[in-house]
Amino acid sequence: MDNETLIKYLEFLKTECLRHSNDKSVKENELQLFKLEIEKFKKILSKSELDTEIKEKVNSINLDLSLPNFKGFNLIAYIVGDHWNNDRNMEEIMSKRLLEISEEIENTVFEIKTIL
Repeated sequence: MDNETLIKYLEFLKTECLRHSNDKSVKENELQLFKLEIEKFKKILSKSELDTEIKEKVNSINLDLSLPNFKGFNLIAYIVGDHWNNDRNMEEIMSKRLLEISEEIENTVFEIKTIL
């Protein structure tokens, strides 16, 4: 992977984040596919011969897409019988998280371009 490919890949990941977050709702299957894409990117990045400084900047992006744990919230939703609302809230939270990731990627791309 060269510098140009890295920037294009980061732009692609940012676009995917924005695409999913624009729905204001992220489905579990979309999230799993995106996680696979992130893992693929991380493997390619680790094998690349990019400068250490650039790799560190990219690795500093928080790409954690773990679903938040709402044990008490899940219990309340179960008692009230409102599973839809619970799922909907988690989808909205993930949508916001993807938006944060896209902003972080955008900032990192800018930093990398200034280094190059």
